[in-house]
Amino acid sequence: MRQCFPSSVIRILIIGMLTLTGCHFPQPVSEPMLPAVTLTSTPAQPTPSIETVTPTTTATSVPSPTPVPPTFTPSHTPTPTWAYNEPGQVIAPILLYHHVDGETTDSRYRVSIPNFRDQIATLHDHGYTAITISMLVEALTQGRDLPEKPIVITFDDGHMSVYEHAFPIMSEFGFPGVFYIVANRINNLTDFVNLEQMTEMVNAGWEIGSHGYTHQDITKNHASAAYEIGQSKLDLQSALDIPINTFAYPYGEVNPFVAQKVNDYGYRAGMGLGTSSTHTYNNLFYLSRIEIQGGYAFEQFIKIVTKE
Repeated sequence: MRQCFPSSVIRILIIGMLTLTGCHFPQPVSEPMLPAVTLTSTPAQPTPSIETVTPTTTATSVPSPTPVPPTFTPSHTPTPTWAYNEPGQVIAPILLYHHVDGETTDSRYRVSIPNFRDQIATLHDHGYTAITISMLVEALTQGRDLPEKPIVITFDDGHMSVYEHAFPIMSEFGFPGVFYIVANRINNLTDFVNLEQMTEMVNAGWEIGSHGYTHQDITKNHASAAYEIGQSKLDLQSALDIPINTFAYPYGEVNPFVAQKVNDYGYRAGMGLGTSSTHTYNNLFYLSRIEIQGGYAFEQFIKIVTKE
């Protein structure tokens, strides 16, 4: 005799099957969205294949270790509580700075030292805990523990002022940062950090990413993709002996071709520009970064970052 199941049991079985097949990612947020592109799956850390480029250094792909929560503890508040973040969505502001220098500023790209200190202290006092971008990406794609109020603080271009001023201020509060380096500037110019300084930052918990080989807009010259995206990764990995997992698009410019190449050369995420603090799986190759401009008043910074 055939046994009949109540309709409620059937509905539960169907929901369970959908969950097991991975149909739990939320829909992408409306801002910012990557231009339409279908990205192929990428192994955890492949070695970029660059047929058109003769490498300037001998480099091999470095296996990427599983990120772990930072070991440092904020100096003025108790250790934050970490909890599991389901894959598919992460809510965390990603800030973007360029220079941190001077007592005052009139430049969009230069935040004064006093203002930067006030901003970092305010984030700390509001209960934010700085994490690396690899931690955010792992939470987004696989799920992992994150602090209650995570934040990612990034710096573009490799300016010496970040090492001289931002690095010590953030160290006071137990905040790591993410430094996006233009590969051909390593040890070449006095205005940019050298390998010894970058290594010191990495040992303190910072993460290094690529900002291209010469900082050119790749969307305007697709032929440069192999060198700007692929070779920069190889050279930075060889010089620092660490994995380079993320790429920051110069000028925030991206199109489907460039996004696909960032994926093809083994990066796990791409960094763009925007105003949203909500990141989804479908935004993985154009994560929204909030630019902190030099002219922002303190109240404006609070409103932009904390949404208060």
